Order: sequence, then structure tokens, then C-alpha cells
Amino acid sequence: MSLAQKGRMSKTISTFLLAAMVVATPLSAASKSAQLGVSVEVVARTILTVDSQPASIEISSDDVARGYVDLPQSVLFHVRSNAANGYTVQFQPLTYPFSRADINWGNTLATVGADGAWLTRPYQQGTTAGALNVRLMLAPGTEPGTYAWPLQFGAGSL
Repeated sequence: MSLAQKGRMSKTISTFLLAAMVVATPLSAASKSAQLGVSVEVVARTILTVDSQPASIEISSDDVARGYVDLPQSVLFHVRSNAANGYTVQFQPLTYPFSRADINWGNTLATVGADGAWLTRPYQQGTTAGALNVRLMLAPGTEPGTYAWPLQFGAGSL
């Protein structure tokens, strides 16, 4: 046998032995499992958008004599909230020449005075449209004239 033949035979035997070792080695891939927990916390958010409200209010001598001004559906707005516990609509305190505001939304009434007030609403999916009926009570000594719209309000999640 020549040297070249011995080299080829050696390569063939080496290849064969390597293949045999690979085949003889059990193919085992370790299998591991783990559980993964995911939690999500949704932050409650409430957005109130005023669609229309007066910029000012005209008080007449008849209004002064009566002691109040009725403003049906004077504020139109909508609320979008994802707060599962509902939300509040908060009204800021009134200032002169108004002593009080009686605000009706649907069949819920809030009386706003020097301390402000709020209405609580339950969760409702989607957007809720609203219209406020407002009665502004006039403070003693109010004169007829044009006054800035007194009602300021916002909303917050419970």
C-alpha cells in the first residue's frame, strides 16, 4: 500500500469514526419550562370637553327683582372616562354678583356656593354627552348689567 493510499484510508477511517461518535451520542436537548406572569395597571383618566357655554350673562332689572336667572341647557359638554369607579364633575366657587348656582344634569342636582360643589357619576363606557340647566341666584345689591360667565368646572376620576 502506498503512502497516498494510507493517507486516504486514514481520512476515511477518521471520518467514519467521527460520524459513528455523532450517531452514537444520544441527541438530548434539555427541556425547561417557566411561567411568566404579566399584569397591567390601567390608569384611570377622565376628560371633560366643553362644547359650548356663554362667555357672559346679561342681568336685567326683571332678573334682579326676581332674584335669579334661569339658563336652560346653557352648557353643553361631553365626558370620556375609563375610570371603573366613575368620576366627579367639580364646580369652582362662585363670586359676586352670584350667591349660588343650582346646576341640574339629568336628574342630579348640585348647589354651588362659596365652597364649590361636585356631581358624582358612575362608570359608563364610551363618551357621555351632557347639558347643564343652571339657575344663578343673585346676591343682594346686584345691579343690572353684563357679567362674565361665572361657572367654572372640570372632571376627575374616582
